[in-house]
Amino acid sequence: MNYGHAKQYFDGSWKYQASRVVKHRDGDYYFHLCVEKEIPDKKLTDASTFMGIDVGMNYLAVASTTDRKCSFFVGGEIKNLRNQYKSMRARLQSKGTLSAKRMLKHLSGKEKRLMRDVNHKISKEIVKFASEKGVSVIGLEDLTGIRDSTLSKVSKKRRHNHSSWAFRQLQTFIEYKARESGIITHYVDPSYTSQTCIRCNHISKNNRNRLSFRCEKCGYENNADLIGAMNIEHKTRDYRYILESQGCLSATQTNA
Repeated sequence: MNYGHAKQYFDGSWKYQASRVVKHRDGDYYFHLCVEKEIPDKKLTDASTFMGIDVGMNYLAVASTTDRKCSFFVGGEIKNLRNQYKSMRARLQSKGTLSAKRMLKHLSGKEKRLMRDVNHKISKEIVKFASEKGVSVIGLEDLTGIRDSTLSKVSKKRRHNHSSWAFRQLQTFIEYKARESGIITHYVDPSYTSQTCIRCNHISKNNRNRLSFRCEKCGYENNADLIGAMNIEHKTRDYRYILESQGCLSATQTNA
């Protein structure tokens, strides 16, 4: 088999659906096969170990588990590449020629494919980390509508990166890869996750200064993105106990 990642789909647990041969832009022909697998639903109330994921631009993602195991998934290389694309777009836009417009369209497609590939790799690493740490539930921020509400607070220099960064796509990839691994995903309110002290629960925008977090009340210090991941994990864990106190609900009812 040419593609090692495809071996999992031939272990006998998958059902084969529609298929077709497709000619790609590079001129090569590829066999597309749809596969399906039934995965039993799990209950969030049965979970014991949680993990919070903070997505962002300093790091593509930061993970923190209930027992404070953490991992940083860096985005330095992708940020540099996207800055190069940004410079190329600026030069082409200044020309305004027909050929420049065609090249802009080409660059846009190439950049989206690049981001998609990176998000696939990062989401795979995140779910692998969760599986290794015995995580039952991955908590993610509900980013619905958050781009428009925060864009005005971002400097013009960083506005393009902030508006076009594929945060939601990364979360979607994490969600379906986690489900394949038998891990539940749950979305929480993102309010104050980066401003709340994990030690004393004091909330203030002054607690965070770019990459650094220092509570103005108790003095606790840590990486700001890691604080966000810790608070997401904490909110997810709290929701599990709220459900338990109200009676067991299916995990499918809690997924976004």
